[in-house]
Amino acid sequence: MEGHDSNQLVSLLVDIMSGHPDAVIKAREQMGNGFKDGASIVQLCTLLSYPRQKELRKCAGEALKKRLASLQIWEQLSAENRAKIQSELFKAVKLIKPDEKEELPSIVLQNVGYVMNHVRGEDAANSSEWNNSIFDYVESLCMAYDKQSQALGSTIFKLLAKTSPKMFRNNLDRAYRIFMRAAQMAEAQESLSTLATEQLLAGWALIIPLFAKCPNKQADLEVTLPHIMKMTRASAYKWDPKCCCRGFNVLSKLNKHMPELVKPHLPLVMDELYVLANDMDLNNKVRVQSIIAIRSCVRSMRRHIIRLKMMDKLLMTLHGLLSDLPPLDENGEELYLGDNLIPFSPLTEAVQTILFVAGNSDTVRVAERSLRLMEPQLNQPDSPLHRLGALLFLALMSKGFTDLLSDGPLNQFLSAVDKGIHDNEILVRRGAFFTLAIMAENLQPEITRFAPRVLSLFYKFFDKLGDEERLAVGDTDYYTRMFCTLEIYCESLRPEILQPHMGELMKRLMRLAQPNDNSPALRQMSLSTLACLAKILKVLFSPHFDEVMNVTLPLVKHAPDEDQLLLRTHAIQVINSLSLVNEEKFAKEAPKLLDSCMDMINHMAGAQVFTYELLGVLSGFIPQLVNPHFSVVMNGLLSSVKEANAGNKESEESTEKDDAGDEDDDEEKEKDDADNDDDDESEGDGDGDGDATEEDESSVRDGHGDQTDVEASTVSASSTESTNILNGHDEALVCLKAFAVNMPDSLLPYLSESMKRVMVSASNMQEFDKWSAYETLTQFILLYLRRGYVQEAKNYCIQIIPAMVYFIQTAKETVNVVTVMKSVHQLLHELKSDALAAEGFPDMVFGMLRRTLRRKLNCQFNIGVGIEMETLQDWSQAMQAEYQVMEAAGNLLPVFGHSLKKRQFAGYFHTISKSFVKKLRAGRPTGQVSNSQFLIYSMTAHSMEPLGVIAEQYYDVLCYIICDCLMDERRYVRDLALEVMDWVLTHSNEYKNADTIMQATMPIFQEALQQESPLEKDERDMLCGILARMIRIDSKSIVMDMLVSIFFPSLPLHEKFECYTEIVPALHTLYKTRMDLLKPHLTKALEVLLGTLQSKQLPNEDIRQLAIELVKLVKVDYVTIYENVDNKLDEAKVLIVAWRASMALDRAWLLLMLRLLVGLNAQLHLVTYLWKTTNGDGAGAVLEQLEQQQEQGNVRQWQQDKDIGGSISISISQNFASN
Repeated sequence: MEGHDSNQLVSLLVDIMSGHPDAVIKAREQMGNGFKDGASIVQLCTLLSYPRQKELRKCAGEALKKRLASLQIWEQLSAENRAKIQSELFKAVKLIKPDEKEELPSIVLQNVGYVMNHVRGEDAANSSEWNNSIFDYVESLCMAYDKQSQALGSTIFKLLAKTSPKMFRNNLDRAYRIFMRAAQMAEAQESLSTLATEQLLAGWALIIPLFAKCPNKQADLEVTLPHIMKMTRASAYKWDPKCCCRGFNVLSKLNKHMPELVKPHLPLVMDELYVLANDMDLNNKVRVQSIIAIRSCVRSMRRHIIRLKMMDKLLMTLHGLLSDLPPLDENGEELYLGDNLIPFSPLTEAVQTILFVAGNSDTVRVAERSLRLMEPQLNQPDSPLHRLGALLFLALMSKGFTDLLSDGPLNQFLSAVDKGIHDNEILVRRGAFFTLAIMAENLQPEITRFAPRVLSLFYKFFDKLGDEERLAVGDTDYYTRMFCTLEIYCESLRPEILQPHMGELMKRLMRLAQPNDNSPALRQMSLSTLACLAKILKVLFSPHFDEVMNVTLPLVKHAPDEDQLLLRTHAIQVINSLSLVNEEKFAKEAPKLLDSCMDMINHMAGAQVFTYELLGVLSGFIPQLVNPHFSVVMNGLLSSVKEANAGNKESEESTEKDDAGDEDDDEEKEKDDADNDDDDESEGDGDGDGDATEEDESSVRDGHGDQTDVEASTVSASSTESTNILNGHDEALVCLKAFAVNMPDSLLPYLSESMKRVMVSASNMQEFDKWSAYETLTQFILLYLRRGYVQEAKNYCIQIIPAMVYFIQTAKETVNVVTVMKSVHQLLHELKSDALAAEGFPDMVFGMLRRTLRRKLNCQFNIGVGIEMETLQDWSQAMQAEYQVMEAAGNLLPVFGHSLKKRQFAGYFHTISKSFVKKLRAGRPTGQVSNSQFLIYSMTAHSMEPLGVIAEQYYDVLCYIICDCLMDERRYVRDLALEVMDWVLTHSNEYKNADTIMQATMPIFQEALQQESPLEKDERDMLCGILARMIRIDSKSIVMDMLVSIFFPSLPLHEKFECYTEIVPALHTLYKTRMDLLKPHLTKALEVLLGTLQSKQLPNEDIRQLAIELVKLVKVDYVTIYENVDNKLDEAKVLIVAWRASMALDRAWLLLMLRLLVGLNAQLHLVTYLWKTTNGDGAGAVLEQLEQQQEQGNVRQWQQDKDIGGSISISISQNFASN
């Protein structure tokens, strides 16, 4: 045998089969290094075709595969050896039996496929004949009259397709011929559901992907579809556990690879599937496969289904699948959506299909279509199950929508729920409340706009609880779902939206919290909701403080029964929330609460778990009373954190073991699937011709409002011990944070140990607890810093900032993200550059900020920021929270800048701002600032300070911000414009940009000072102050004409009199430098100055003196203008003289001034001023002169004139009499 003994070959194969490790390894090495000559290969083929010793045949076949797979080895074989190999392989094929396991036939046929591929390229006629002989043999078996031969032929057909797809790619004509002839014969014999047809369909499913690369052959494939559907239907109604209705798999492959071939037959296909899905007499496995096939068609041809007007029938079919008595769980609760059911549930697959349709369709259109179809079902008086199905259908649509639902359809959805709540059948009513819960949770944020209506539906749930039912309520899904959903919905509302509804809501909740009329479970749920409401509303909850405290305080003070321990924990949670409502009232109860807490800790095992948070709250009210118990509490806190760390470690180890076990199970399952699933890739060909396994049909993305973390909920539900540890751990962290803020001196001796334990726990916690760890660690670091331990603070800060940044990027709850981002803000603000001292930290923090501002965090909505979304922020707390994430990032950016060098921050700021800066520079202000625009404007403005001189290049952007914000209807937006203008003017002298700034902003200032503008009086005053600053900065500006023309009409000021500190110097500047502009307005300027002097509105003595000096200049230079000023300002004019007089106190000069003043009133005003400023010294001299000039009766008349003399007239009169 050309160098090898045949006995040696057999001996090696026997060694391989022996199972002895050493012998197997040695034999495999020898087989791998040799026996590749023609004689050895022929010998292996001979062994493969030997009718006995299956194990030896399998071993020989495996060795043969490695040799025949190589084209190079095949080409080196002689023609004689090739012929022998073909002959022996054909014999091996003929040895295959119908009832034989597939392992050995697969090996045989894989070798046959290799040879068929090799000989196809040869020119020899006998080579082509050999290939045809194989196909002829398979076809003859398929066309035989006996069922056993047909089954054998179909099995060989399938295994050839499985093991040698590359061979079939070159022989699609023969494959099509075999399939069609076998299918037609099965139809003729009326035997469409047999083992032969199942294997035929399985083989055809493997061949279908090959047609995708052969467009000219696809017409043949389309012809087979009607035959496929006939066999599928027949197999469904003649169910055999050994068969799997392979027709569904064939249809799925067609939909996946060539859906265009299914389109011409789509009505036929869908009608057949509808019948199978709705037939209650069929096996559930068949119905499940039918529904999966329907979903496959929808996934591939949804638009075509709509175009053919088949969507209505599809939706009604799915509705029919829901219109059945729902299964029950172990507590007798309805499983409306088939949750937790065993596999092969038609209800579960119908639910997934509806979710898919809702999630992949235009939301408004499919909602309107659903309402049109479901309305008749809701009105069917004789079919409560159809009414229930309609409600569940709408609930699933709500869960599946990926876009916002407009108000019209949403209103109709709620009307349907309202109708169901008033149904006569309790089954429908319970389904309606279930639907309400689904909608309230998933139609977020748009359902927040319907708060009055949604809350009224919840009121009806509470109102329908009768006296007996309230006493019997247990902790079941039906009741907990409604209370939890109510909490979720209330949390989704802005507090100011929720507050008007508190009267009705509290009336019902307080009724359910009473001890004698309600079960403990119902009281627990109501207390939980009360705690939620107090936490949401805070001060707005104040009207209900007393009644809630009266219900909960007895539960905390009195030791409950063992079964009421949970009731006590909920009461403590309510009291914790009340601390945010009314601090004054809470402080009065704080000592009693502390006594109760310490009593529980000393006498009740495990009481610390639910008292820690309350102790932390009490430390903010009565730290001096908490301090004597501090060591006891701290020991418990540290022990709790340590136990939680140990529990987390054990849980992680257990999880790793479970995961390893799951992986083993998965591997085993995959192995089983590889043996039994005909859709797996071929072993024989490594060229990728085998079809990849299909994606999981049941994976349907959740709706846009679904915020449920399935994995997290599964973990928490499956491990109560872990949940308890985490709860106690969470409370301990909250308490430690409170101690760091409220009792830093007491905590300091425990700070090092506390820091170490919380650092360890932070790395092991889940998202819903980890934020509190970071918040606590931040307060610890700040405490180190304030006590002078700077290096320790820096080291710990560098340790936790990377974890905090990662948390911000990956966490799903916006509230948690905002909290941690604020903690990063605190660290950067206090530690500045030390917080970013480690290599790469600036890039890391900047990357987080950039992702946030681009709305790329896990917690952020990604559904646009249009007008509708802006409106929703007024209602939805979720939208507001998402905005708060952006706001927190905007606030963090300037602090980040202050922590860096100016050049370094300039590079970061340019990167983050270049897109919107480019957009602003290319556009024009509209005066309609959206919330998102305001956030960007605010962030930009506050980032100028850390930029230093580099901010000069953004002055045009700042002017744009001023122009866009100044006329907005919202005060806080206008405030930003004034704030930015103040900053720009403060720095404009440094950069010589004043003239450019004034030109850019003057038109909007002119508009803002018009009578009809939205600016309030104090804002107009501040704007006048800004104009005055402009005058002082650059009185030569080319826009000074326009400035002066709008400046003087806005005087005098109305409320913000401190702005005169800018206005009076500005008038002085104009008088000195631009008299040409001031002269037309000089009378108005003089009236303003004298008026402010008379009404004492000038803010300080320096400005007062400057005003008097300016008036004096006007009096000297422009006598006529001065004399024309209204006589009502006599007192002010006197002040000009008296000010100088009071400085000199020269008697002769005073008398001279007195003679210059015309009229008794003016003279007496002078006396009044001198009395106040010189304690009567100068006034006495003047009064002597007045005595000589005037009759005493006139002086008495002056004394009685309250408008002139004021409060000091009596004193002046007495002084006059004494002199």
